[in-house]
Amino acid sequence: MSARDPGLAFTDGALQFEAWSEKLWDPMGRGVVTEAMLQPGEKVLDACCGTGAATIPAALAVGPEGSVDGVDLSTGLLRIAAANLAENGILNTTLTEADVTAWRGHRTFDAVLCSYSMFFFADMEAGVEHLASMLRPGGRLVTSTWIEGALEPFATRIFEAAIKERPRLANVVPLANQNMARVATVESLTTWLGARGFEDVSVSTHPLTLTVDDAMAWNLVMGSGWRTFLPRDPEAIARVRREFIQSVGPRIEMNSDAMIATASVPR
Repeated sequence: MSARDPGLAFTDGALQFEAWSEKLWDPMGRGVVTEAMLQPGEKVLDACCGTGAATIPAALAVGPEGSVDGVDLSTGLLRIAAANLAENGILNTTLTEADVTAWRGHRTFDAVLCSYSMFFFADMEAGVEHLASMLRPGGRLVTSTWIEGALEPFATRIFEAAIKERPRLANVVPLANQNMARVATVESLTTWLGARGFEDVSVSTHPLTLTVDDAMAWNLVMGSGWRTFLPRDPEAIARVRREFIQSVGPRIEMNSDAMIATASVPR
């Protein structure tokens, strides 16, 4: 499996990532903020903020007396996030390029948001516990993740296409996939958060099926963690693309079912 820096991978694919914002990232970002029940004046951390899918609605929810810190590994995603914030006239938000599992701000937060990201943490338990340590007593974590069976058939098809160029990937289960599988049901996510010391855990499901063309399908490959499966040689990447597009066809439905969990730390 590639040891490529995920921050660099998402920077390289930042424009393709942003191409999926309207269909996928922004709706879930708004959903995460809705579940967080943010109040004017609150201080919020958006962990792995990407291009601002949750950052922007969070900043609007807490208003000028509140603040949002958006932290992400990817320079490219943060550059787009900054442009999106400027376009919306948002002035109460700070963006920082950092590994949020090691970063610590100069304040405690009323809420920490983490959209489609915790499964990328090298140590998911330690990473989420670190996020919890930045919450005030009684503060809340709101996180989204995929339900078992989500991202299919894309996930299987891109992996099969990549293996033809990188046979060493055969029988490899990427760490992010392992992490996702451990919290892929309402019950397992609830139990997992409880084991991290969270209280009042609640998980809602958000079924979604997206129909996209082959160009958008490839944008998702190039703008997501799947990019790390690809070989480095441009000609080999082109062969993977042809194989993948041939396998998915000109239009395809993708299972995009997700969950949003809310939980709080003890008072």
